[in-house]
Amino acid sequence: MSDRANLIRYQGGSSLLEGLLAIILFSIGLLSLLMLLSATLIESSNARYRIEASLLISDLVSHMWIGDHSLTGLKTRFADTTSTDYQSWFTSVSNRLPGVSAKTNAPQITIDNARNVTVTIRWQVPGDSTSHQMLVQTLITD
Repeated sequence: MSDRANLIRYQGGSSLLEGLLAIILFSIGLLSLLMLLSATLIESSNARYRIEASLLISDLVSHMWIGDHSLTGLKTRFADTTSTDYQSWFTSVSNRLPGVSAKTNAPQITIDNARNVTVTIRWQVPGDSTSHQMLVQTLITD
């Protein structure tokens, strides 16, 4: 066989190798884009739940300002988990955040004698091993 025939045969193999390399690089790029899209969707979902938690806490604090906001009134209406005001708010929380029930991730409201209010909301996204939380502290005055 001549040198020219050997050269043509080697060039044919190199174009197959180049094609395979191009497919591999394209596949890696496509997988990277899919992983980025997946991470974006997860973070978007987490942001939505943080916004929901923030709105729920703002709603609770605004209800604390409406009506009797004395120390006794606040503790009766919101620190007691059997009260109507707490139960109404808890229903909103459990409907809008995943993984919230009376037994798991129940919201906590603590009110000290100076009317410092601490609200903690926890939620857990299905498939997530840990729960997320939002904690807000505020002072209810006259």
